[in-house]
Amino acid sequence: MEQQDDIELTDESSHLTPVKMNLSVSKTTEESARPTTAQESSVKPNNESPQGGSAFKNSSFWKCLSPSSPESKWKTEAQHGLLLIILPLLIWGIFYAAIGQDAAPGGNVFAMGVLFGAAALAGPVIALAGLPPLLGMLLMGIFLRNVGVFSVSEPFVQVVGVLRRMAMVVILTKGGLGLDPNALKRLSFMVLRLALVPCLTEAATVCIASHFLLGLPWSWAALLGFILGAVSPAVVVPSMLNLKEKGYGEDKGIPTLVIAASSIDDIVAISGFGVTLGTIYSEGSITEKIVQGPLEVLIGLAFGIVWGFLTAGAVPKGDNKTVLYRSLLVGGGGLFAVFGSQAVGYDGAGPLACITSAFVASCCWKRYEGMEAADSISKTFSVLWIIFQPILFGLIGTEVYFADLESSTLIRGFGVLFIGLSIRVCVCLLITQGGILNMKEILFVAIAWFPKATVQAAFGPVALDIARKRGLEIVSVVAPTNSTLLENGTAIDGGFVDDSALAAKILTIAVLSILITAPLGAVGIALSGPRLLTPRQDARPAESTSAGKSSYRVSMQEQETNESVP
Repeated sequence: MEQQDDIELTDESSHLTPVKMNLSVSKTTEESARPTTAQESSVKPNNESPQGGSAFKNSSFWKCLSPSSPESKWKTEAQHGLLLIILPLLIWGIFYAAIGQDAAPGGNVFAMGVLFGAAALAGPVIALAGLPPLLGMLLMGIFLRNVGVFSVSEPFVQVVGVLRRMAMVVILTKGGLGLDPNALKRLSFMVLRLALVPCLTEAATVCIASHFLLGLPWSWAALLGFILGAVSPAVVVPSMLNLKEKGYGEDKGIPTLVIAASSIDDIVAISGFGVTLGTIYSEGSITEKIVQGPLEVLIGLAFGIVWGFLTAGAVPKGDNKTVLYRSLLVGGGGLFAVFGSQAVGYDGAGPLACITSAFVASCCWKRYEGMEAADSISKTFSVLWIIFQPILFGLIGTEVYFADLESSTLIRGFGVLFIGLSIRVCVCLLITQGGILNMKEILFVAIAWFPKATVQAAFGPVALDIARKRGLEIVSVVAPTNSTLLENGTAIDGGFVDDSALAAKILTIAVLSILITAPLGAVGIALSGPRLLTPRQDARPAESTSAGKSSYRVSMQEQETNESVP
């Protein structure tokens, strides 16, 4: 009767309120009418007792344990910080117990551990400023070497070279897995021009400039040209994907244009690097040297294609360890190609075989099993790259020792780099004319097409590692001042020029190119993209997204209200 009286007192137009009252009253009546079981009676007092569960849940300790409470955030951050302290100490303790003095402070293993840890921390720190993480890792390596923290003795020099080559295999495999075959099929003439012409033009320009400014032999000058001629996917691809997500340049496909061309650009540079490296370190006549370069390309492509098909078909689909086995085959094949090619004297075939095998295997998985099959392997190498990235760039930075560098080398190296970049930008502005791009978009493509990092860091020390491995380092011998350099590093009047000195000079200029172009390229793409590119027509700003969510919630509330009205 009490419920009926409430209904009569309400106005006929406000018929929503009685419905809610009926529901609440009926629910209360039903709960009061239902008998309470013994289990509920034993649990209920604990939940409702102010000295029991309610007081415990309202306590600060319970709020800290709750993952949704603000108080638990500091606890999670404290746990992460504690993990960052305990884990390195545990790893160091294991090495110290197993190795001994080499893992103690001042030992070789301890120095490498400090380098890897410091480089891993420097990357995220410098990323806060919007710069590539590899730049912080590289600067940390340079700093630790020049302040005397990092120094390894001769037995561990070979270990450093092995670690660098392993890191190179990881990034090359990751790059091969990331190549899009459909995008390569849809390449337009502009993409081909952008991929081939600037790279080859800059390589030729650097070759000529370094020969006359740095005194490099023609073969070593060409090697430096191909190293500097490649654009860096580590800087370009993430920056372009960021603009693509915001819709800038999507109507004309500018992000796709730059990303697709960067893959071909790297392949051209790596191929040229392999050919030139083969001509430098091959023994025999001039004819054999000329033939060995193209032969290394054929060997690298042949091994990469065969191993790619074997990797794609060796592991069945749906197995619990499919991703593990495929990752081992792809990575193991790359390691075998790189180390095996150096063992047999065909050093340039390994990197090309590594990226080719990963690309072929990825194409097979994408075609017969879908994108998920290839993405799972790519994610595995992305995790490995997180580990090997500070190893690679930290060790690269340690090769720059300012006490051994001449100021003239740095100044002339900067001149070589400036000349090559100037020609590259001008060529980009010319070859992108006559298409669908306007002048602002052409200028943006030129800005986005000169950062250097990954290829320079991966291949810059290759010649130095080979020179050290073959025992060509002659410390106390200096070439006569009036001698002319020959292709094999000897002087006309009988003196000798150490190949490792030439290789170290190339590595220094490669690192210099990273220090200058990587931050300028990342900042240039981020700042010029929104100003020079047109956003996609259907793109909405962030405010419209939130407004859309608000209107959606309002419409849902209106729908619920309308449904509740009889």
